[in-house]
Amino acid sequence: MKKKAMALLLTAAMAASVLTGCGSGDGGSGSQASGSQGGQEDSGTAEESKADGEEAADEGQEAGDDGEYYVDEDGNKYKKFDDVQLKMLICWNGGFKTAADQYNNDVAKAIRDKIGVTVEFEGINMSELEKLNMMFASGDMPDIINAPYWGGTDGATTVIRKAGNEGRLIDISGMVPNYPNIADAYDIGVISTKYLENDIEEEGGARYVLPTEVAGSKEDIALWCYGVFVRGDVPEALGVDVSTIKTSEQLMDFMKQARDYGFKDINGNDCIVATTYHDGWSYNDYAASFDAKKLTSYSKGEDGKVTHGNLSENWVNKNMFIWELVHEGILDKECFTQTDDRGKEKVGNGTALFSCAQYGITVDATKMTGLYDTHPEMRYIPVGPLDYSDGSARTQIESEGRSGSPVVFFPSTCANIDAALTWMDYLNSKEGTKLICYGFEGDTYEMNDQGQPRMNADLTKRYAENAEAVKEELRERGIMYMASRTYVAKKNNLWFGEPGPFEADALDPYVADYRKQRPAEILPGYAIDALAPGFEGYQEFSEWAFDGEKENEYKERAFFADTEEEARSILEDYQEYLRTNDGGKMQEFLDYMTEVSTSRDDIVY
Repeated sequence: MKKKAMALLLTAAMAASVLTGCGSGDGGSGSQASGSQGGQEDSGTAEESKADGEEAADEGQEAGDDGEYYVDEDGNKYKKFDDVQLKMLICWNGGFKTAADQYNNDVAKAIRDKIGVTVEFEGINMSELEKLNMMFASGDMPDIINAPYWGGTDGATTVIRKAGNEGRLIDISGMVPNYPNIADAYDIGVISTKYLENDIEEEGGARYVLPTEVAGSKEDIALWCYGVFVRGDVPEALGVDVSTIKTSEQLMDFMKQARDYGFKDINGNDCIVATTYHDGWSYNDYAASFDAKKLTSYSKGEDGKVTHGNLSENWVNKNMFIWELVHEGILDKECFTQTDDRGKEKVGNGTALFSCAQYGITVDATKMTGLYDTHPEMRYIPVGPLDYSDGSARTQIESEGRSGSPVVFFPSTCANIDAALTWMDYLNSKEGTKLICYGFEGDTYEMNDQGQPRMNADLTKRYAENAEAVKEELRERGIMYMASRTYVAKKNNLWFGEPGPFEADALDPYVADYRKQRPAEILPGYAIDALAPGFEGYQEFSEWAFDGEKENEYKERAFFADTEEEARSILEDYQEYLRTNDGGKMQEFLDYMTEVSTSRDDIVY
């Protein structure tokens, strides 16, 4: 059938990544119609369940609307509930912007008219891990939760897996195949083999999490546009062709020239040379040419032995480069502890001559202050991009399927799992995605001659002038916010020819051009870091061996050291700590990794 063919086509074409969505508890119960498309009571194998679901969809097309089901414009059939109201927690620090009225906004009402389900969101302004721990400790949980799940020993992953294995989450392994618009979340190519085998599938085949924010087609891989960006008048004044800067050393020379020139910001104040966004994110972009083109932090030497990047001379040299940026008065010392807002302020006013991280954030910062329009000569432009350490052109490296993602999961206290999954299924259909992203045909969007939705001319014009104001206006109607934390395997580019509303018509031309310079590149194979958890005592070992906070503590001490010798000594002290802690456990671990590196013929580094 059509849907099955589409699934096979996507599986063959897929490669994954996280991608931004279309936008930037107590649960009520309701009567359940008979003949469910899926549900907790279903039994049988996943394949049998999927077949049953497909058969039911076909029957729905023939039966038409009998009051118990809704059949969408593509012939997909959904059970219709009696005003089920559910709560969904968006467990990401920073809150979650919604319509002021989540029940009566236009999109919520339209969804309720079709399937009889309404979901209201709540956000948090605290650590994700802290919220998860508090929630599981209290037992006070909403019906649906969206949270980070990066795999391995990541704190949130560990807490969520523990809750699942303790019976506090619903095993959805036998249910999801009955909801065809979200079932492909587990396909290899959408997620990686290592993610499925090591982090998602539990003993006995249980699955407690549904991967979200992954790409459902190759066209939908997110292009994050990381790099280094410079105020446009700087290379003009210095006579530098930024496209020729391909190494961090060349970047350093350019930055020194900029430091010594005497540039001013839009207010006539002295400039700092380079900054970052929150907590130093992501100063490593300035040292990007030290990086090899690879998926993991591991490498195999000519002697066949596996080692970790943090023990290499290259790791020391890369961080000594950052020390030099600080020591030379180039990299803003405040950047390691500043907030995103502070970083955006420095960029938005043109106070920082260089920025880094994702290009869109830099461009948006200048639009928020007006610099983008009032001082077009100061618009930030890409430097390079910097090459890999072997001199090859930099791309956006992706594994064959995502190996960590946000996920959705359902506490055992969920008021109505069938309604929750039906709602997710509808929102991830072509019709449902169009509704929550674009709104209403003839009102907020029109169809182009290729059968694709495009926001109307008035909204597109106003969005180009003030994107935030238009987003807020649409959000109050329920448009453009639901998708950002509910899409599973995204297909917006495949279906609609653009990642999200306005992007085909109003995507900043600077960002659009930079996307072409940094395309996605898939490196197939089984990443060796997936084998690490098999090391005996890995959990305890990894807590100190791969403690990011401790590593940053050493690095930032080195960055602020007075002399090159002192800085290098601090970095080497960290390496010695790794080698000798816990009786030399690191070498035992690396010996294990060397041994298992021959266990498969598709290992990549």
